[in-house]
Amino acid sequence: MDVDNPNEFVASPSLKVDHVHLKVSNIEESIGFYESILGLNVLEAQSSGNTAYLGPESTGEKLSALLILDQIDQDRGITDLSRERMEAGLYHFAILLPERKYLASFLQHFQKNTDPQFYDGMADHAVSESIYLHDPDYHGIEVYRDRKPSEWQWTGENKIYMVTEPLDVNNLLKQYGNEKWDGFPVRTTIGHVHLHVSNLTKTKKFYQQSLGLYHTASYPGAYFFAADKYHHHVATNTWLGTNILRNSANDHRKSGLEHFAISIDGDKGDLKKLKDHYELNGITIDEDTDDSDKQHESSFYTYDPDGIKIQILLKE
Repeated sequence: MDVDNPNEFVASPSLKVDHVHLKVSNIEESIGFYESILGLNVLEAQSSGNTAYLGPESTGEKLSALLILDQIDQDRGITDLSRERMEAGLYHFAILLPERKYLASFLQHFQKNTDPQFYDGMADHAVSESIYLHDPDYHGIEVYRDRKPSEWQWTGENKIYMVTEPLDVNNLLKQYGNEKWDGFPVRTTIGHVHLHVSNLTKTKKFYQQSLGLYHTASYPGAYFFAADKYHHHVATNTWLGTNILRNSANDHRKSGLEHFAISIDGDKGDLKKLKDHYELNGITIDEDTDDSDKQHESSFYTYDPDGIKIQILLKE
């Protein structure tokens, strides 16, 4: 029996975060932000103008979107641009850069071209270096690069050392200060998501025992989970409190997290086995794929204890 997964179910080592789907109050403003400030590109847009798929610039090969933006129902919209929505949901999603030089060039681009109101901070987490910001709807964003896994410090079986310390900006820019930002490179991915939840114990049971992730680290009010030997694919915290509302993923009258998606290698048989496992453990399965998620038809949705919506899909 795996000591960190007492029910012996362990997620596929191929598991990764595939994309994040956000509901936004003004899709034109959001596209402008993600294109000009972050350097993502619109890969596809629905003819209605209400949905856009964004990712690194394509080099001719088919690329799946890292970010999907959906316009909320403006006629019935509930405007809540509070920095702290008092409900479970997204704390931030994290865009992983393939090399440190890209973090340096992004930092310089961001400092020169971005309104300071969107800036939230920088940090060194021992396993990674990060820059934090938020979009016009206060969706939190982390842009980061990983240190080499050989530099990570494992403190026990599936337990990793992470900290929050100041980012050494001088060292970063001294090494790569001449790098020019040309937008996110093709190998950019969504590295992880960090979520507001109401109960860490219930959350741990879901992400560790049901989804099969390792509980890799703890921090005051926060747990971190990962597949294989990564530091974390999902983080959860109770920093908004324990009496917050359930997530309103399917309420398209207000901005926020619609869902995040995790992908696994395999075929439809592997996906069915995973679905059967979830159902055996009493986890709700939703196979009604949203119109804006048709790019991943071999998939299904499930929900964590706070109603946060998760799409499970086969890696293309």
